Amino acid sequence: MRWFAACLLATAVGLAACVSAWAAGDEGSSAATGKIRVLLTFGGHDFEQKPFFAMFDALPGVVYTKAPLPASAAMLKLGLEQQYDVLVMYDMCGKFSPQEQKAFVALLQQGIGVVSLHHNLGAHLGWPEYTKIIGGKFCAKAEEFGGKTYGPSTYEHGQQMHIIVADKLHPITRGLADFTIHDETYGKCYIAPDVHVLLQTDNPKNNPSIAWVNSYGKSRVFYFQLGHDSQAWSNPAYPDIVSRGIRWAAGR
Repeated sequence: MRWFAACLLATAVGLAACVSAWAAGDEGSSAATGKIRVLLTFGGHDFEQKPFFAMFDALPGVVYTKAPLPASAAMLKLGLEQQYDVLVMYDMCGKFSPQEQKAFVALLQQGIGVVSLHHNLGAHLGWPEYTKIIGGKFCAKAEEFGGKTYGPSTYEHGQQMHIIVADKLHPITRGLADFTIHDETYGKCYIAPDVHVLLQTDNPKNNPSIAWVNSYGKSRVFYFQLGHDSQAWSNPAYPDIVSRGIRWAAGR
C-alpha cells in the first residue's frame, strides 16, 4: 500500500508539472529556443488583416500574440516585460484611461522593446506623453511644439516613395540599400528634434524623416512610417526592416 501511495504521489507531481508546462505555452518554449516574443497591437484603423498577419507569420526568429486595442489595454503594465520582449504597435487607439496611461508609462520605464508602425503615429492624439514615447505625432489639427506650428498633417494613398538610408551604420539599417516602395505619404507631421533618423524620403508629399529610433525610460523605441497595405508589406524591404527593428528593440 505504501508503494502504491508513493506511485500515486509521483504520478500527481508529474501531471502537475505537465500542466504547468502547458500553461506556460509558447512563451516558455520560445524563450528556450531564443525566439523573440512579440505582443502585436492593432485596432482603431482598418487594414488588410490576412496579408498583414501572414507577413508576421513569416518573420524569422519571431513568435507573436495578437492584442486588439483598446480591449487588451489592461495587458500593457508592469510584468509584461517578463512575458514579451517587444511590443509592436500597429494600432491607432484613440485613448487609454488615466490608469492605463500610468501603467503603460511604468512598463516602458521598466524596459520593453517598442516598435511603432505606420498609423500608430496618429494614436493617442490627446495624450502628450505618447508623442514623447514615439518621438513624433500625426497632427489632426495645427499644434505648437517648441515654438513652431505643425499640421494639420496630411496623407495620400498610392504614392511611389524613394527611401534613402540616412544612417548606414545603425544596426537596423546597416547593409540596407536605398529602395522604392508603393505606400501612403504623411506630411506636416511633428517629429521630435532629438530622435535619431535612420531613413528618409525625397517625396515632397511626405515629411523627410520616415524612420527613427528613440528611447523612453529603459525602453528602446523604433518608429517606421511605412506599411499602409499589402503593396507595401509585399516589398521585400518592408518585412526586412520590421524584423531588424524588432531585433534591435529586443537588444539582439
